[in-house]
Amino acid sequence: MTRTLLMVSQPTVAGVAQCVMDWSIGLRQRGWNVIVACPGDGWLATRLMDSEVDVRRWDAVRSPVRGLPTESTRLTTIVEQTDPDIVFLHGSKAGLIGRWVLRGRLPTAFAPHSWSFEAVTGAVSWAALQWERLAAKWTRLFVCVSEAEQSLGQRSGVSGEYLVARNGIDLEAVQWFSDQDRNSLRGDLDIPPTTQALVCVGRICPQKGQDVLLHAWPEVATDDRTLTFVGGGPDLALLSGTNNDPRVRFLGDSDRAEALRWMTAADLVVLPSRWEGMALVPLESMAVGTPVIASDVNGMREAVSANVGQLVRPEDPRALAAAIRDWLDNAGPDVRKASRRHVEDGFDIQKTISTIDDALRDILADPS
Repeated sequence: MTRTLLMVSQPTVAGVAQCVMDWSIGLRQRGWNVIVACPGDGWLATRLMDSEVDVRRWDAVRSPVRGLPTESTRLTTIVEQTDPDIVFLHGSKAGLIGRWVLRGRLPTAFAPHSWSFEAVTGAVSWAALQWERLAAKWTRLFVCVSEAEQSLGQRSGVSGEYLVARNGIDLEAVQWFSDQDRNSLRGDLDIPPTTQALVCVGRICPQKGQDVLLHAWPEVATDDRTLTFVGGGPDLALLSGTNNDPRVRFLGDSDRAEALRWMTAADLVVLPSRWEGMALVPLESMAVGTPVIASDVNGMREAVSANVGQLVRPEDPRALAAAIRDWLDNAGPDVRKASRRHVEDGFDIQKTISTIDDALRDILADPS
């Protein structure tokens, strides 16, 4: 008997959307009737439909307070129309609307993809944590993308059953380039052979810490080094508007294929995040053979090992600059192959999907 799984996501670009797409396609291949409710903007809905996944329009916005009545009504309608066996909520907005609408009437899984109370401070953080503690009673399973994300939830008093399904990479989709092909790609991107290219991929916003990297850049910059920011976001105009260094570029909104091209061409990918669940970008970077310098935050510790990158204190431009200089000056000749092997050995998406599939089937066997 085919069971129906309703996935719900407000993000339609970047890491959460990539997880929703990979997991939806993978679970569909394992026999689930997968339906995804998400907004129509971004690339998620189009790519899911291209992969023959059923998509229902759910126009939700990022703000935790805007749109609540209409978003709740629309999700209620989608649930009534699709009659799912399990509802799987992704990210804070879907977690808020979905659990409030359902309140335990259907088995509900929730993947925070970094906890909402981490993203804010003061009274707002306290309120977000109180909500998570309350909503736990309507959550059959918390699905965390890293051990650190699970540990934070449990330490913060968010009680319930937890599963760690570490973020993974579709290794067939993330292409490996030979040295010759990579050199050709660098030429296509106007990166001279003698240039050391730093690349930072991610939504340009406080979470991702691009401002920290810009503060570190003067201690790294030389005539043969460049820094390229790949991605759009709310802080794009602010950061790009204050930049007057021709060696620093902001590409703006870029799709995953373009981001992978830049990560492949880079000598080093830098991820100065202030917080994460477990970001996909470091895994993608290592999968294409590029080492990573990243902040020592949740998820990064599980993704980046010493032979393929380095972790530094968050919000410390001087430490970040020192690590970048060290890797650009001293990276060994085998680091590209070692980076790829690291992902192949520990972060294959098929293992992630299998773990989730088993857990969801356990819920069906014992939905109480």
